[in-house]
Amino acid sequence: MADTQRIYPATEDVEKAAAANEYAQKSTQSSAPLAPRSSFVSEKGETDSNPSKVVHIQYPKDQAIPPRTAPKYYSRRPKRRCNCCCRCLAWTFCLLFTFIVAIAIAAGILYAVFQPRIPKYSVDSIQITNFTVGTDAAVSSRFVVGVRARNPNKKIGIYYLDDSYFAVFYSGTELSKGKLPAFYQGHKNTTNLDVSLTGTNVQITSAKVSLLTAEQKAGSIPLRLKADVPVKIKFGKLKTMKITFRVRCDLVVDSLDANTSVNISSRKCKVKL
Repeated sequence: MADTQRIYPATEDVEKAAAANEYAQKSTQSSAPLAPRSSFVSEKGETDSNPSKVVHIQYPKDQAIPPRTAPKYYSRRPKRRCNCCCRCLAWTFCLLFTFIVAIAIAAGILYAVFQPRIPKYSVDSIQITNFTVGTDAAVSSRFVVGVRARNPNKKIGIYYLDDSYFAVFYSGTELSKGKLPAFYQGHKNTTNLDVSLTGTNVQITSAKVSLLTAEQKAGSIPLRLKADVPVKIKFGKLKTMKITFRVRCDLVVDSLDANTSVNISSRKCKVKL
């Protein structure tokens, strides 16, 4: 009698075989379609080829129903306006810079061609036709100031406008005022002007009256002339916009008596734009 030998598989081989079978079943279930294509099954098991009809799909009991995933909606990114604003600012800056450079170049060319110089002013004489101080410290006066205006430019003319300002001050108080006449001054020209200034009932303090009396006796009275002179400059056929020269002259006279000869012992004028 032959010997019968039973071979029992090892435990590891059994576990490997079980794992392989389980993996094969899962692969089959995942690859199998949820429902036959082009068929719709109702709750009663009937098929219908009409895809627009709402039906319910039945799944096998041993097959898990796949979860439904919500649709994803992607919103459009808003249009960026920052780039447009940056471009506008950049273009504006470039145009402004170009305009400034063009003006600077034009001014440099004009300066090189015409070589402009500021006019010069001086006070040649002062005549006093009226100067009275009342008991209430009110001053009434009338001055005629001889002014010399010189244009030192060879290729530039000056148009003096009508709305100028000219005044005589004593110790910070305006005594009388007037204005320069309007005229045109040509190249390398010197013009002498007699400017009439008038002041009526100008109030000053009693301390200034006492100081003026003392300086009158000493023969040294400081006066200050202020003039704002609006002009237009002519470069060849071109005429500029209105420019104002500010003239300040410090004088020292020996007397303020009316109808007498007034000597100017010191005079100094400055001109600024």
